Amino acid sequence: MSAIASSISDTGFGSDMPLILVLAECYWGQVQKVTLELLGDARKLAAAIKGRVEVALLTSPLHSDGAVHELRPYLQERLHLVEAPLLENYTTDTHLCVLEALLNRVRPRIVMLGATANGRDLGPRLAARMGMGYAPHCLLIRSGTAGRLDITRISHGGRVHVQSAWLMETPLIITMKPGVADAVSTNRSPGELNVERHSADVRSERVRVIEPIPADPKTQDIREAERVVSGGRGVGGPEGFAVIRELADALHAAVGASRVAVDLGWIEYARQVGQTGKAVAPQLYVAVGISGASHHLMGMRSSEKIVAVNTDRQAPIFAVSHFGVVGDLHKVLPRLSNRIRQHKAQAKDVTESAGV
Repeated sequence: MSAIASSISDTGFGSDMPLILVLAECYWGQVQKVTLELLGDARKLAAAIKGRVEVALLTSPLHSDGAVHELRPYLQERLHLVEAPLLENYTTDTHLCVLEALLNRVRPRIVMLGATANGRDLGPRLAARMGMGYAPHCLLIRSGTAGRLDITRISHGGRVHVQSAWLMETPLIITMKPGVADAVSTNRSPGELNVERHSADVRSERVRVIEPIPADPKTQDIREAERVVSGGRGVGGPEGFAVIRELADALHAAVGASRVAVDLGWIEYARQVGQTGKAVAPQLYVAVGISGASHHLMGMRSSEKIVAVNTDRQAPIFAVSHFGVVGDLHKVLPRLSNRIRQHKAQAKDVTESAGV
């Protein structure tokens, strides 16, 4: 069970200014990039429907100050900060109970979550508890005619785009596909952030987190990966992905692929990056033997750093990459993998010799 203690007036279901509540996603005190993407989508929608945006952050007291500091450059809206020790790690029960209590107080018209593992877990359950509508895996939401919301979402593993309409007067929970929108700083001064702190009485009898274990990049959904190494037609065949996997292993990264490589049967569809595959937004994206067709760029353009390796110096991928190597991937990648492993070994030796 959960109870929220705060001094917030009810605002929302019947308000003249409909409230859009964005749920910030936070892992071990680090705010995820999808949160900033959601803010961009929410602000556009709020401007169109004459509404307002607020943000909810659920975290432990141990990490709350760091998470708020991380969000500060991007926020111009009220931040609902809910703190409880059991919110340090994500569990369905605790987050669901806390959100139910918070939503009953702030009463938003629209709740926006990322279509991440956590968002896909929370979204339908929260909608059922609150009696709200649910629109999953959305690409675009905008104000339509006759008091409707026009929603574009994906279905059938990303191969089908569905157009639907929703009456705006009916509360709705939305999960947005990560990697589609851009994160933009507000450049506001630190003193202007409006933080509304809530204390939560959270109890969980069914689940107890013993130890958080980072996901294995080899089996992790590429949308959740911090680093991705992708191969395209230029790898030459399924055997060409051996050097891709070797570099990915050295970088502790996930393996991705272009549509051509998937269509040729060189790698499974779950690894496809692009408009008809999965949109990724990792800290590092390495494109190997990928020319850079527009439908592939749409799936990885939000990556923080892009490295391209290609024999064609005129390949479009170089126009969007931060670093580029013109050369044979079968010569470049093994050397790069070895260099990374050597650097890691040297760093480990230094750490051990220092007694850290």
